[in-house]
Amino acid sequence: MQLKAMISVIAASTLLLALGGCSEEDVEQAKSSAAGAVDSAKEMAGDAASKAGDMAEGAMDSASEMADSAMESAGDMADSAMESAGDAMDSAGEMAQNTMDKAGEMADDAMNKAGEMADSVSDSMSKEAEGMMGDAEDAAEEMKKKINE
Repeated sequence: MQLKAMISVIAASTLLLALGGCSEEDVEQAKSSAAGAVDSAKEMAGDAASKAGDMAEGAMDSASEMADSAMESAGDMADSAMESAGDAMDSAGEMAQNTMDKAGEMADDAMNKAGEMADSVSDSMSKEAEGMMGDAEDAAEEMKKKINE
């Protein structure tokens, strides 16, 4: 935008000098000054374009680095999540195995106690039955005696 304005000013100045009745030498000098101004304006515009290109390139590099960093971070987070899930699965498996082991131990203990109780009841019943048999034999012996008397 500034370049167009400068060129317009230079062209208008050249036209005014040419139309103002200046000598040919003055016109040539004005043309030379205008050409120098145009060259200077072109050089400034080229420098500005070059700097804008450098800035754009720098911005692209920075954006690319940020995107790479973000992708790497996302990959690291995914790896951590997978590792945590694996650890949780391992822990759950160990807890389940421990629970199964304890349940088996409790079942074994319950079976042993039941066997002991059955043996105890059997022993008690045997002794009681023996006592009852003895009493029945004694009673039968007494009846026999009474009958024989």
